[in-house]
Amino acid sequence: MISVLLFDVGETILDAVGHQDALMEVHRTTLGKFGFELSVEEYKQLDSEKILQFAPSAMHAITWHFAKPNVCLFNEITEKVRSHYSEIRSLGYQLYPGVAAVLEQLAEEYTLALAGNAPASITEVLNELGVLRWFSHREVSGNIGIKKPDERFFHTILDHAGFSPSEAVMIGDRLDNDIIPAKKLGLRTIWFRQGRYAALEPRVPDELPDETISDLENLPSAIVSIAEAI
Repeated sequence: MISVLLFDVGETILDAVGHQDALMEVHRTTLGKFGFELSVEEYKQLDSEKILQFAPSAMHAITWHFAKPNVCLFNEITEKVRSHYSEIRSLGYQLYPGVAAVLEQLAEEYTLALAGNAPASITEVLNELGVLRWFSHREVSGNIGIKKPDERFFHTILDHAGFSPSEAVMIGDRLDNDIIPAKKLGLRTIWFRQGRYAALEPRVPDELPDETISDLENLPSAIVSIAEAI
């Protein structure tokens, strides 16, 4: 029986394309200041390559591509990029079209829980956008202290919510961060296949999501399909 739905935040509930584009541009220009000049297209090509290699962070993988084997240089570039985080977060967020109605509908039947790699302050954003009220459990990596794909992240959320993996569905946009680790723990999974990570492909059958959607309006029917297959 499906009882709880775990939601990734960025690129699932929130349209974070603007933030991601801004971060990528900060990263590209920062690399240039350290002598690693890249055009926008060259950067995007590297970003795609690292994503297809299942790099946990494409940005860190690109930095290491140029900095290796100099760990100090890697850390210096990374810290320089991080110094811009507050200005990037100030750009504002918006919900994906229709997500509020879908969350309200699902909250009538299921317990909803956040399950995103995001700063603790993201709950304030969700509250301002009017959707936090649908979530009974509001923990993200920023207050848990653990990030996906670490399996302890999922264990922590489920333990605090009081549900077992067999009662849960993980919904997210990243095959590597959301779907694969959740499946290993026994959660059902729905891949919201859109954005930068839509290019990923399961490498083996065990990585196939239970359902794949490209529009959040199809989420309720995907959950019903999973529940009926149990």
